[in-house]
Amino acid sequence: MADLKAMPATAGYGGWKNQLGNITGPISWTGVTLRALMRLVGGGSSVTVVASDGYSENLSANDVAGAVTTYDPVTGEVITGIDIIAIVAYAKGGGTLSSGEGPLRLAFVSSAQNQVTDSAMWVKKVVELRIH
Repeated sequence: MADLKAMPATAGYGGWKNQLGNITGPISWTGVTLRALMRLVGGGSSVTVVASDGYSENLSANDVAGAVTTYDPVTGEVITGIDIIAIVAYAKGGGTLSSGEGPLRLAFVSSAQNQVTDSAMWVKKVVELRIH
C-alpha cells in the first residue's frame, strides 16, 4: 500500500448504476491510474482485475482508456462527452475504503460529479491485475 500511495495520485468523482437501475454516487475517489500500473509492468492494452473472493472482470483496451458507458446520476439515462479515468482506488470520500470494499477497488472517475458507470466494472477487494 505504501508503494501505491507513493505514486502520483488521481482523484475524481464516480459511482455506479447496477442491473436494477439503482444508482450509487457519485462519490470522491483517490487512487492510481490503471494505465500507470500497467506501464510499471511493461504495458499491455487490456487487463483482468481479480478480487479476493475470486470475482474477476476483463477490461478491454477501450475500458482501460475510459471509453465506457456513462449515465446521468439523477435520471440514469445514458450520457456522452464525459472524460473517464480508470483508477485503482485506495480512498473514498477522503477516508480509507471500508473492509467490505477494499483495501483496493477499481473505480471509474471524472473531474466533476456528473456521471456514474456500470456497476459490474467496479471490482471491490482487488488483489491482482493480470495485464494482457
